[in-house]
Amino acid sequence: MEDIMKKYLSILLAVLTLTLSMFGCGNAAANQSQSSSQPEVDVNGTHTVIDHGGNTVEVPNKITRVVIDQIPILSTYMSYFQGSTPNIVGYCGSFKDTITKTVLKDIAPELMQSADTVYAQSDLNIEEVMKLNPDVIFYNANNASHAQILKSSGISCVGFATVGGDTEADPLARYQQWLDLLEDVFGEDGKMDNFKNAGNAIIADVEKRIATVPEDKRPSAMILWKYSDGVPQVSGKGTFGTYWLKRLGVKDVVVDEAKGFTQVNMEQVYRWDPDILFLDGPGLLSLKTSDFLNNKVSGTDFSTLTAVKNKRVYDTTLGMWNWFTPNPDAPLVYAWMAYNTYPEAFADYPLKETIKEYYQKWYGYTVTDKDMEEMLQY
Repeated sequence: MEDIMKKYLSILLAVLTLTLSMFGCGNAAANQSQSSSQPEVDVNGTHTVIDHGGNTVEVPNKITRVVIDQIPILSTYMSYFQGSTPNIVGYCGSFKDTITKTVLKDIAPELMQSADTVYAQSDLNIEEVMKLNPDVIFYNANNASHAQILKSSGISCVGFATVGGDTEADPLARYQQWLDLLEDVFGEDGKMDNFKNAGNAIIADVEKRIATVPEDKRPSAMILWKYSDGVPQVSGKGTFGTYWLKRLGVKDVVVDEAKGFTQVNMEQVYRWDPDILFLDGPGLLSLKTSDFLNNKVSGTDFSTLTAVKNKRVYDTTLGMWNWFTPNPDAPLVYAWMAYNTYPEAFADYPLKETIKEYYQKWYGYTVTDKDMEEMLQY
């Protein structure tokens, strides 16, 4: 009996040992699999990024100090970090005034504390940039003179395309290209997929509604980009404005006669006589809808325009950034423009609710009634 008992215990011990061994191997395999799918990053190392200028740039794996020169990417950077702007130690000083006119100052108030490193969009103070000891500098890929100065600093410099890049200057595509490049810089591939998908769903809905409007029912339109001392500047062929109006499916009255951001005379504007006049926003144009409807534009009479007579002058003075340039609100801008361009097709479109949900979910910001009034101007 004693021999049988010893034999039984021996077998039990062997089984138990085998089980524990298999369990341990299973855990080891699981841990190895997890480790291989999420490799540990060398925080002291670098990785390669190809920017929008086609440059191959070595950037640090760990980035804690960022300087932004000229490129209007502050709002897109904020969306990348879901409502905050960590690591920014300096940016183009002329942007600070723009921020004060937008809701961005409320979402990411820390931006108002960042040091100015560029005192105007055309100026660059490389000595001040160097004092900030940045890990990486973001700049306008199309500004060759800035690129040369910045690269000579030895700091990792990443160029972001605006107008004039290899790809078309479509704001609905450009802001996503900026997000893709930020993923590359920070080594977080796919981080913004859900955000981009949400925007694309809004875009698809808007496009579906626009498609229901017959071609002969579509109005003509123009974007007034800037205005100074009686001289208007329009958004001509190849600019962001071109692609907004192309997306809307309207007749762009300036596209065949103006290229780029072009100064024109009022005789041309009178001749074009658009059905709809869109006004550029913060940082570029201070005029508002009421200035046109009440004929209070200094130096020029816009009252004879069809758009003014029919009160189809639309201005956005808030938003995340200047709404007509690439920014993370781009799908909302498209919805806003289409909503005003085709009121019948968008009669049941929940514009305000869409904006509020978007800001709350993606920026963690509650849009107030005052915000909405300033944003939509009605």
